[in-house]
Amino acid sequence: MNSVEDLCGVIGSKITWGRGEDPQQLTADTPLLEMGLLDSLAIMEIISALANEHGVELPDTEVVAANFRTPKALWAVIEGLSAGAAK
Repeated sequence: MNSVEDLCGVIGSKITWGRGEDPQQLTADTPLLEMGLLDSLAIMEIISALANEHGVELPDTEVVAANFRTPKALWAVIEGLSAGAAK
């Protein structure tokens, strides 16, 4: 995963859109929680996809609502983890 746009794709693939609701294109600033797009299952599926498909292990301490408010917020966590691993 190389960008917040890639992350938007991962998140978008884990969202269950409502009946009769057209799937939307997510942007870095999409308010995921405010719009009700994520529930606890979707968050766990995102965490699993990040680990299994992209090798990004999200520590339990980072699984908090603030980090899932927008794709950009989660991307900042991922970048921080990558920077920490590079040290």
